[in-house]
Amino acid sequence: MQSSYLYLNDLRVHYLRWESADREFPVVLLHGLSSSARIWELVAPHLAEKGLSCYAPDERGHGFSDKPEDSAENYGFACVTSDLAAFLEVCQLDRPLLVGHSWGGMLALEYAARKHIGEREPRGIVLVDGGITQLDDRDGETWESLSGRLAPPRLEGMTVEAFMQMMRTETAAWQPNDAVFPILLADFEVDEEDKIRPRLTYERHMRILRAIWDFKAYTRFSQVRCPVLMVPARPPAPHSEFERNWVAAKERGVKLAQESMQDLQVAWMEDTIHDVPLQRPEELARLVADFAAKLV
Repeated sequence: MQSSYLYLNDLRVHYLRWESADREFPVVLLHGLSSSARIWELVAPHLAEKGLSCYAPDERGHGFSDKPEDSAENYGFACVTSDLAAFLEVCQLDRPLLVGHSWGGMLALEYAARKHIGEREPRGIVLVDGGITQLDDRDGETWESLSGRLAPPRLEGMTVEAFMQMMRTETAAWQPNDAVFPILLADFEVDEEDKIRPRLTYERHMRILRAIWDFKAYTRFSQVRCPVLMVPARPPAPHSEFERNWVAAKERGVKLAQESMQDLQVAWMEDTIHDVPLQRPEELARLVADFAAKLV
């Protein structure tokens, strides 16, 4: 794994790269909201072993990339899609396979739905529990109710020890290996007193969440011309009403996609949390590699 920087759209962008000796074609891995390129650390090596060179940028406001001032313009889909187009151009990535998780899946869908001519047109896209449904696809849901439910916890000032204990408690059901915890901690700065601060500020998080609320995935489905692999996650025995409604919304999204997309495959991840790249990295890598093999 190599760590590098480049400049695009007046931003200094950090990205990770896993090179393959075979270099069949590039894969661009797009992380989700309040995450970073490091969420792909357990997936990308498996893809590189299968001849796929991988590139994973930290999106604006995230990781080690620059963090423009908070505004709807700076953190809307038009801006992050422009960043992706510039990243492909600067890195000279021809006909890439785009793999997006959560918000990154929406970004991959948005990019693929736009008209592209030539080498930067995606060869295919993989939507990993993102870009499959819409946040407003629930009866009675409003921005006010959703934003209150999905607002991030205020973790600034928490000690690393307390944070790690919280993460071990929250992830106990799926018993992650030790490699997962440094990846989770990478989303935070740690000061000299061993206290954390999110790299993505609360205000920017909410700005992006609002853009996600406004994003209409269903209207993009028919505009995508390349092959698509959807990988929705179904959690084990969803108990809360929100969880049940969320799974039902994904089922509706898959059905709509099957009716309107030209070339679609669907592979449900059963008994899996939202963070598929962390819980099921080998299975996800195998799905992506098998899908990629059909695109050569």
